[in-house]
Amino acid sequence: MERIFWVECPKCADRFCCDYELRHSKYKLICPFCSEQFLESESPEIDERL
Repeated sequence: MERIFWVECPKCADRFCCDYELRHSKYKLICPFCSEQFLESESPEIDERL
């Protein structure tokens, strides 16, 4: 089973899922809705429930 987490974009507030390997990385996430680039720590909401 591949693990994912949900993240909320700080710019447009849409939610999207990411591979869990990015959860504690230093890579910026890219919102698929507005193309905002941000660190996962900048997200207003993170949901990593299984």
